[in-house]
Amino acid sequence: MQKEKNESKSLSSLAISIFQRDIFIYFLALLTGIIVARTLGPEMLGVWVLLSLVSTYAETFGRLKTDIASVYIIGSGKAKPYEVFFSTNFFALTTSFFIVLLLFWQLDSLHDLFFSDSKITYHLEFTFLILLIPFEFILLNNLYFLLALENIIPYNKIKVLRQAVHFGVVVLLLTLGFELWALVIARLLEVFIALIYSFFSLDRKELLQGKFWNTKVNKDILSYAVNFYSIGVIAHIQELSIKTISAFFLSTSQVAFYSQGEGAGKLLSKMPEALTTILYPRISRIEKASEAIDLSCRAFRVTLLILIFIGIVLSFIAKPLVVFLYGTEFELSALVLVIVIPGIVIGSSGLTLKTFFEGSGQVSIIPKVQAIPVMLQVGVAYFLISLYGLIGAAISFSVGFSLYGLAVLITFLKVNKVSFYKMIPRIEDFKLLYNLLMERVISKNNA
Repeated sequence: MQKEKNESKSLSSLAISIFQRDIFIYFLALLTGIIVARTLGPEMLGVWVLLSLVSTYAETFGRLKTDIASVYIIGSGKAKPYEVFFSTNFFALTTSFFIVLLLFWQLDSLHDLFFSDSKITYHLEFTFLILLIPFEFILLNNLYFLLALENIIPYNKIKVLRQAVHFGVVVLLLTLGFELWALVIARLLEVFIALIYSFFSLDRKELLQGKFWNTKVNKDILSYAVNFYSIGVIAHIQELSIKTISAFFLSTSQVAFYSQGEGAGKLLSKMPEALTTILYPRISRIEKASEAIDLSCRAFRVTLLILIFIGIVLSFIAKPLVVFLYGTEFELSALVLVIVIPGIVIGSSGLTLKTFFEGSGQVSIIPKVQAIPVMLQVGVAYFLISLYGLIGAAISFSVGFSLYGLAVLITFLKVNKVSFYKMIPRIEDFKLLYNLLMERVISKNNA
């Protein structure tokens, strides 16, 4: 019993640590976004959103997700950590090499697709972002490796370092008049500096003891990564379909409004993201299925309570907050924010249960659950955006994300034969939140 309490406390402490980091990063990113929006304006900000789609699509379809699969492989004891490390980096370098070649081959076509009506060319910006892809893949490998070992301190430091570098470089270069290039250079430097630091965070003595090639480990990683790859592709289609369809029906300014509103809404998802980040490796270590189920149910209930509270507050202050931060010209972003909040509350709550399947070796269920909600969203997005423009894009996101979260929730209940009653927040959940809050306040005062 004492061991269970200690593990629960440890899990809460780690989740809060990640949450505090995410909140700091979010507000630093928010401050960066305010400066960028006020300096460049909606038009140029929309150009950056479209430029960023290329590297995002490269990660979606080119990254095999072996880094995510490695968390389960290490946590379940199927392979030694540094054998997994070498395998995932081999896959990352190999796939990124072919992605870069493919993107350069189609560079002109990509440019014409996004900027056919523009008098300015962005080939050079595209080139630098494409060359950065292999380094981004390796950085993600290192981050997931640290997460698998639950080395949360260096994991957090790398995340914070990346955003801090981005903020500092963007502010400096914008003041020097670099405009769009400030964002491109900041992206390059944040990745390189974070990547260098991540290697210094690894145990290099143990690293040298690992095998550079292990066929069995490679097969295990690839077989489990196939499911994460499918999940990633479908999830990115869900997220990017709206932006891609918007690129054809909306102006670059309206794309910027949507991106800003959706991005502001992601504040809601920071707590569930922090919780699921540490839940995944933790569940992979739990031997009893009943314990993993109870832990997942508790995570869902607590997440739902937090998101409902934050969502209500954020809905009331959305318009004055957006106008204060970005200016009156971004007022439409506030409307987008209000519309996407219900979808994020429902969807993010349900997606906390996704880590149960990932950590218990049942990840193959998730792609099957994703398929129908995503297909519905793509159809709804095309219809609504073509008819209602920006508002249609926001509604599409909210509906699609809600459906995905509900689908995961229903699947979790059916697979584990859990009563829906168990997912309803109870007094003990309020007490848990209160105790955690008081614990943090006391620790801050003592410090």
